[in-house]
Amino acid sequence: MKIAFPHKILISLLALLVLVTTNSFAIEKHFCGERLVDTSVFAELEKCPGCLDAKDNIPSESGCCKDVVDVLEGQDITTVKKIDDLDVNQQVFLVAFGNAFFSLFQPESISPENALHYDPPTISFDLQSCYQVYLI
Repeated sequence: MKIAFPHKILISLLALLVLVTTNSFAIEKHFCGERLVDTSVFAELEKCPGCLDAKDNIPSESGCCKDVVDVLEGQDITTVKKIDDLDVNQQVFLVAFGNAFFSLFQPESISPENALHYDPPTISFDLQSCYQVYLI
């Protein structure tokens, strides 16, 4: 079964949407006093020089600096809805939208409907032979 290109794009976007909504991640922020020094999602935070001990290069307990961690949690459970769970108006809208959307990707007909019964005109004589014009 061959899947059309727009369907592949739609399937990829839906898979990416599920992946993004189910993942959790943390945003770490480092403040030195009231000033934001660094923000990080996946990497280590960069500390300001005033918060580090000179000899060990570890964070000091001076209290001027603070780290804030914002955790964005994703969904734990994904639910699957059937079309029977929707009310009648939502079902009608879904079917009409799907029909209109997928009809955009249907190929247009090449020949008109009335061309089935069209007879071409008869040629009474050969024009090329009459005027002695031949393609080489």
